[in-house]
Order: sequence, then structure tokens, then C-alpha cells
Amino acid sequence: MGRLFCFARRMYNCVNLKKIMMKKILLVILTVATSLVYHSVNAQWCGTVNNLLPNPAIPIGFPAPEDISCAIQGSPYHDTLSFQMYSSFNFQGQQSIDSVTLDTVWNLPCGLCYSFNKASKTYATNELGVMYVTGTTNDPVGQYNLRWQVTAYINHDPTGVFIQNPNEVDAAGIKVWLRVATSAGSCAPVDTSVNGVDQVASANCPSGINEVVANVSSIKISPNPTNANAVLSFIADKISTYVLKIVDLTGKLISTKKVQVTPGLNTAVIERENLAAGMYMVSLSNGESSITKKLSVSE
Repeated sequence: MGRLFCFARRMYNCVNLKKIMMKKILLVILTVATSLVYHSVNAQWCGTVNNLLPNPAIPIGFPAPEDISCAIQGSPYHDTLSFQMYSSFNFQGQQSIDSVTLDTVWNLPCGLCYSFNKASKTYATNELGVMYVTGTTNDPVGQYNLRWQVTAYINHDPTGVFIQNPNEVDAAGIKVWLRVATSAGSCAPVDTSVNGVDQVASANCPSGINEVVANVSSIKISPNPTNANAVLSFIADKISTYVLKIVDLTGKLISTKKVQVTPGLNTAVIERENLAAGMYMVSLSNGESSITKKLSVSE
């Protein structure tokens, strides 16, 4: 009888363990799926560096919702979002910031794109910056919480920490809402409470600025860092012509060349001979939008 009881107990524990494992697996799948949904929704960089000057009178941080104008459905929109980078923020505890690179922004309403006043998108502690949003959207009325991924250089660590989870970036204080309304008079205040409902931007714009994001994926540079030639690889879903540009952190164009793209895996060589040691921004563009990766070149 005792042996039978022990066997039953082991079977019960085994079933419970399987249930726990299935719950963990399901949680991982849901987390990855959520991440993929966010990544598929509009990462619309305008592909340019704007020449706007930051507002020297702005306080530290990013603009409050009421300081950002509403986008009106079907009407051309533009707004200048001045900000001042934090000297510290809360990421796994309060961290002292050396600089932050604003790598990726998404969940902009379909039809809008953004640019910064620096090609590097990197801002030192207390440095003033400008994000410029422009375009025309017909996405649903409501508030859109822009989602961010950033690289934070903290506590004098030169390697930087890539903060991939946009909720962690929000919690650190880099949080921006953009509103869409039918008319200027119908623009509702942003509701930042737990009852506030954030809209999700349309995944597929009818044309234009997020086309590169939709047609190119799995972009990587290897080796990175490099002290020789590097290879840019990516997957495309159709035949097209793209332009590969390399700029330094001042925005100076170092090189440009056309890349003929075919469906499937594509590669392009980044030649070291024209690159001094330092950090560069490598962009792949179809003339309407761009995807940018950082390249570190060592001696």
C-alpha cells in the first residue's frame, strides 16, 4: 500500500511539473509574440537628419502629452519634440547616465515618420535634442504610446546596455504619447491612468514610409566591432534596389552605394579602407525610409 501511495505521489508531482512547464512555455510564447507584434508595427524613420535647433528652455526629460499637438486624420502633420536627456534614470535601480542612443521608435500612427537632429541618435547626459514628426495619418482616433528601444551607456561602462523591452524604457522615463483626432477641437487629453487605452498603429501602411521595414528583416552586421571588412546581411521579400550609406557621428557621409536585392538572404560588403577607427551609422534605404545599424570600427 505504501509503495502504491508513493507511486501515486510521484505521478501527481510529475503532472504538476508538466503543467508548470507548459505555463512557462506559454508565457514565453506570448512574450515573444507580443514583441513581434510591436516590431511589425511601424518603425518609420524619415531617413534624414533634421536641422532643427533644440529649445534651450526645456526642462530635463521628454515632452508631456499636452505639449505635443494632435495629428488630425487626413491632414498634413508636423511637430517638433524638444527634449533634454536625463543624467540618471531608473533601470534595474537608479543608474547614472553617460549617454543614451535612441535606437528604435515604433507605434507611430501609420503615415507618420520621425527624425532626430543627430545622425547618431546618441545624446549625452543633459544634452538637448530634437525629434521631428511629420506626415499624414488616417489611423484610428486615440492616444498612441510610442515604443522605444535604447542603448544606455551608464556608470562609465563604454559597452552600453541595450534595453529591448519598451516597458523598461517607459519606466526609465523615456515615454512619449502622440494623439490622433478628427479635428483640432476634438483632441482628448492623454489618459495616463490604468484606465487609459493606448491605440496600436496599423501594421501595414497602404504605401510609403514603412515599406523598408515591411520588406527587409533579420538585418545584422558581422563582425561588429571589426578591424577589417564587415558584411551587412538581411532578408528581403522582393526584388528591389536599395542604397547603403555610411555616416559618422557628426552626420558626415562617408560612402554610398546601390545594392541590388533579390528575395531571400542578401549580403553587402562594408569595406574598411575608408573607415577610421570609431563609430558609424550604416543605413539601408529605398528612398522613402531607412533602417539603421551601428558599426564599431577598431584599430
